Formats: sequence, structure tokens, C-alpha cells
Amino acid sequence: MRVYSIKELENFSGTKAHTIRIWEQRYELLKPKRTETGIRIYNDDDLKKILATAILIKSGFKISKVAKLSKEEMNFELSKVEDKNGIDEQTKYETYINGLLSAGVRFEEKEFISIFNKSQEKYDPYVIYIEIIYPLLVKIGTMWGRDDMNPLQEHFISNILRQKILIDIDLLPVNETSNNEIALFLPEKETHEIGLLLSNYLLKKAGFKTYYFGQQVPVINLTSFIEEKNIKQAVGFIFHSQGSEKLNKMLNVLTKKCPNTTFYWGGSEGPLKALNITPNHKIINSIDDFKNQIIDNN
Repeated sequence: MRVYSIKELENFSGTKAHTIRIWEQRYELLKPKRTETGIRIYNDDDLKKILATAILIKSGFKISKVAKLSKEEMNFELSKVEDKNGIDEQTKYETYINGLLSAGVRFEEKEFISIFNKSQEKYDPYVIYIEIIYPLLVKIGTMWGRDDMNPLQEHFISNILRQKILIDIDLLPVNETSNNEIALFLPEKETHEIGLLLSNYLLKKAGFKTYYFGQQVPVINLTSFIEEKNIKQAVGFIFHSQGSEKLNKMLNVLTKKCPNTTFYWGGSEGPLKALNITPNHKIINSIDDFKNQIIDNN
């Protein structure tokens, strides 16, 4: 069982460390152990409880009442949040986001899949990916970047989601007659595919004909394909910084070989900032950017 610092609980739940301490002292919400030097340490059960508490507080509960709930009672109240009158949709989405996050970091596959399947009973797949899975991925990426989440946890969650997205992609028709063609790829040395898969689903759902190439695509082969097919748009993701010189060399090759193609780039903030953006390269900073610049612009 992994241990967490109070700062990590704050980053996972969005609840300030100061607030968590107050909840401990006044209501005994959590009872952390301490290191020999007196530093609080928390376990998986504490993480699950603070994530659940954050949702119940947003749904109108008082902390004094939440602190008195048993584990079973807390789970029961969480199950009612999505059907409770007066609760905004964002809080309902966060119930699923926090539930998936909690199950994922504890490597509870059965629980993770159960929560995902429950969301499918309530929402259309498009809504799930836009309002639940995308924010979850953003949260995971942020925590992974701060070392609040270890690679095994990130890979565990990503691979379950990968299977789910692939199933939903397979259910969509191939848009052979669409005039909106777009290539999706990860550059060489890039292997984090989940964002690209999600993009593929959203674009197919919107009626695009997609050419999905996946991980570590050689630039020379990509440019040859784009030239041959006269592809006007492409989506790529960059997560690992290979140094600004190498990244911009790749952009220069794409610009030179494919001057009439617009390349949309998502990924981690650091590598994206290193790009020298020219007119046919655009940065995608959010799901709204993705929809506005690509989907709604065609």
C-alpha cells in the first residue's frame, strides 16, 4: 500500500492541506500515522476518503456530517449524487473523475471498470470522453509531471482507458466519403498514446476520415503519406522534451515537405513551449481548443 503526503492529498483532491488538517483536528475525518520526525503520512484508504469527501461537500453535505459517515454510508451517499436534485452537472462529472482516479491509483481494476461502466449507463460516450475522461487525463498528466503519481499508476489507468476507447472507436463507422481527412500520429520516441486515441474517437464521431498511425512515426514516412494523399490537417502529441533543437528540426521538415498542411500539437507544457510556431503549426491547449480549431472549423 502506497503512502501519501498531505500535499499529495491536496493535489489529488483539490482540497487545501490547511483544510484537511482542520478536518482531522475538529472532526477526526482522517487519522494519519506519522513518521519519526512527525510528518503526516496517509494510505490508500485515506486518499479514497478525501476524494469522496470533496464530492460530498460540493453536493451540499456539511463536513460534520461527512465525518460521521461509515465507509458503507459514504459509498451510498456518493451513489446518490448523480440523481440528487439541485446538483450541477460538473459536480456529477467530478464524482466519476474522482472515483476513477481513486480506483486507478490503488490499482483496483474491477472498481475502475465498474465506475466507467456506470458512467456509460448515464451518459453518451461523447459526453463521457469530453466531460469525464479528458479532465481525468489532464489531472493525471499534471500529477505525473509533479511526481505525485508514479509511472505504474499512470500506465495502469491509461491502459484500461485505452481498451475502453478502442472499443468505442470500433463501434463508429469508417467515414470513407468524408471530405475532412486528418492524420493522427506521435513523433519518434513518443509512446503516450491515450490522448491521440481520444482525439481519434472525437474526430471520427464528428464525421472525419482519420488516418491513425499511433506511436513513434518516422517523419520521413509521415511527410510522404501526407504529400501522396494531399492531407490538409494532422494531429500530433509531444510529451517528452528531446530538446528544442530536435523538436524544431522536426517542425521545419514538416513545414518544408508539407507547406499546405496544418499541424495541431497537444501534449506537455514544457515541450510545447519549446516549439517555434510557424503559421501552419498550432498549439492545442484544451479540449475547447481542439473542438474550436479542428472540429468546429471544418
